[in-house]
Amino acid sequence: CLFDKMADNEDDFQPIPRLDTCCCCIQLKLGVLILCILQMVIAGFFIFAIGSFILWGGSFGHELPLVGGAFTLLALLIILILQLAEFGFALYAFSDIGKAMPDGIRYYYMFKLVSLGLSLLVFMLTSDWTSYEIFNLFVTTALSIYFIWCIWSLHEALMLGGEAAEKAGFTRDEATKNSPLLANDKKSDDAKQSAFV
Repeated sequence: CLFDKMADNEDDFQPIPRLDTCCCCIQLKLGVLILCILQMVIAGFFIFAIGSFILWGGSFGHELPLVGGAFTLLALLIILILQLAEFGFALYAFSDIGKAMPDGIRYYYMFKLVSLGLSLLVFMLTSDWTSYEIFNLFVTTALSIYFIWCIWSLHEALMLGGEAAEKAGFTRDEATKNSPLLANDKKSDDAKQSAFV
């Protein structure tokens, strides 16, 4: 069950439960790496398709053949900008996951939240509100929220370090080296030891 895989932390109250795995069976680090690769491939496809259509295939008076009600040039440009940003942030997160650094992961889930909001806005402005479009909106929004949850959970696990980071797929050295919480504990322990000397 999904909720059986969530991290248990009885000492600290956490308003949003943190996942330990992606899709209930994949190590969180590996799952987010796969997600980054898939997002870069999808973003690359959309960048090529939309860029090609804008440069060679469309004009202001023509209806644009895209799903989800995005039938205006303005909506296309917004989607193109979002896909360019998606590719960049996914690449940054992919790189930082490999180095066990939290910054790229944090910026990626923050971008995904903004992107989701903008996508919903574009949908509301351009949709015909057919049953198919509403169903498509529901499915894509649910998947986006879950993937954001996974990325956020990986960031939190890396920030906590220790067992949380190890469960997520990082090595003990990576978990200790880049966790600000463990680094602060180590500094305070060193300060106490030097005070006793």
